[in-house]
Amino acid sequence: MSDLADDQARIITVLQQGPEAFPSGLFTGHPDRVLLGLKAHANTISHARLVALEQTYPRTRAYIGAEAFNALSRDFIELPEVRKRKLMTMGEGFAGRLDGIAAAPLASDLARVEWAWLQSYHSADVAALRLADLAQYDEPGLLSLPVILHPAARVVEIDGVVAGLIPELMASPHATAAILVTRPDAEVGLLALDAARTGIATQAKNCGNMGNLLQAVIETLGEAEALPAVFALIEAGMLARPGG
Repeated sequence: MSDLADDQARIITVLQQGPEAFPSGLFTGHPDRVLLGLKAHANTISHARLVALEQTYPRTRAYIGAEAFNALSRDFIELPEVRKRKLMTMGEGFAGRLDGIAAAPLASDLARVEWAWLQSYHSADVAALRLADLAQYDEPGLLSLPVILHPAARVVEIDGVVAGLIPELMASPHATAAILVTRPDAEVGLLALDAARTGIATQAKNCGNMGNLLQAVIETLGEAEALPAVFALIEAGMLARPGG
């Protein structure tokens, strides 16, 4: 590495990590004045990271309380692997830090749903398969139609009580075992899944074509319930066509 590259790397490290990474002799001027400026910079970075977590997990923050959330966030953003991240990915793994909070036992599940929401929001723009798209196929063509799990789709298994903390799911007719997070268009959507539909949504990533998916649905739910379940999953935006 050249001298310039060495200097750039050291400066970047200081910008990322703050005063504690300050190498002696890197900057001209009195060290105390330089460190004073770096401490102000470090406070700015810390504030930005805390705000990024608050924006990633607004419902989790409301659930556990601002004070408790802030304390957990401050510990989290100081982890070495977290300090290297961009703000957009700052919250990855935060849900794991929420396990075992006696006063907020559902915090970890709620945070995982919010993280899935963010990942879905930033996923690739791909046209979701719609029910209207199926009208152009005859029976053999429909059964052999290649399908994949939409890149924005996420299946988050949860404690069913979590659904009561999410207004969009309170009217769900199913006992919730998981939440399907999708973004078929511009808006992220949430769909409560019972245990059987969770299994179907999980299998969808490996079904290959519509015939295999229909077989899995019929075997799981029976013929009478298969069609409404398929309709609901397709309309939620769970599927796409390869290359779409």
